Amino acid sequence: MPPNDDAELLAAHDARDAHTLVRLYRAAGDAAEAAGEIDRACFLLTQAYVWALEAEHPATAALHARLKARGREE
Repeated sequence: MPPNDDAELLAAHDARDAHTLVRLYRAAGDAAEAAGEIDRACFLLTQAYVWALEAEHPATAALHARLKARGREE
C-alpha cells in the first residue's frame, strides 16, 4: 500500500468505515497483484473481503471469487 494511504487507512479503521476499508484494501490488493506479489495481494484482498462481509458491501461476491481463484477460499 502506498505510504500516503496509511493515514487514510488508519482513519478508516478508527472510524470502522467498512466501505472505505474495502476500497483501500482492494486497491492495495490490486496494486500488489499487478506487481506480481500474489501472497501480499491475497492478504490485502482477504482484508477487503472481511470488511465487505461486515458491511454487506456489493464487492463481496467479486472479492470472494478472486480469493477462490487463487486457492485462498473454499
